[in-house]
Amino acid sequence: MEKTVFTQEEIEQIKVLQDKYNTLGVQLVQLKLASKAGKEYLQSLQEQEQLVEQQIFETNSEEKELASKLDAKYGEGSLNVESGEFTPNS
Repeated sequence: MEKTVFTQEEIEQIKVLQDKYNTLGVQLVQLKLASKAGKEYLQSLQEQEQLVEQQIFETNSEEKELASKLDAKYGEGSLNVESGEFTPNS
C-alpha cells in the first residue's frame, strides 16, 4: 500500500477547521454557563419580586386594619400627617 501525503496547504486548511471547532466549542460552553447563571439570576429576581409583592400585600392589610381602628376611634375624616390634625367628615 502506497502512502499518500497531503499538501502543506491541505494540512493548514484542516488545522484551521480544527481550530475553528475548538474555538466554537469553547464559546458554546461559555454561552451555556452564562445562560445557566442568567437563569439562576432570573429565578433569584423572581423570588425577590414575589417576596416584595407579599410584603406589599401584608402592608396593605396593616393599613386597612389601622384605618379601621382609627375610623372606629375618631370617625371618618382626613388626616394631615405633617401636623397630626384630623378633620372629620361632615
